[in-house]
Amino acid sequence: MPINGQELLYIVLALCILWFTIFLCWLLYQAGRVLRNANTIVESLFHKLELMNEAVHFIRERVDKMSSSMGVETGLVGRLVEQFVDSALNRRFEEKKERKKKNPSSKDPSITI
Repeated sequence: MPINGQELLYIVLALCILWFTIFLCWLLYQAGRVLRNANTIVESLFHKLELMNEAVHFIRERVDKMSSSMGVETGLVGRLVEQFVDSALNRRFEEKKERKKKNPSSKDPSITI
C-alpha cells in the first residue's frame, strides 16, 4: 500500500506536534526547577538576614547595658581626674604666688619666650 502525499503530511505533522509537546513539558519542568531554586535562595537570604538582625539587636542591648553602667563609672573617674587637675593647678598657682611674694621684681622662670 503506497503512502500518498497527504498521509505523509499528517504523519510529519503528528511527529512535529509530539516533539513540540515534549519540548514544552521539558521547558515547564526547567522553569519549575528555576523557580524552586529561586525560592530556596530567597528563604535562605531571609533566614540569614533575620540572624543578622538578631545579632545587631543583641549587640545593641549589650552596648546599651554597658553604656548605662559605664556612665556612673566614667562620672566617678571624671570627677577624680578633675580633682587631681584642680589640685595640681592650685598647687602650682600657690607656688607661683609664694615665689612672687618672696621676690616681686624677678620674672617668672616658667614663662619662656
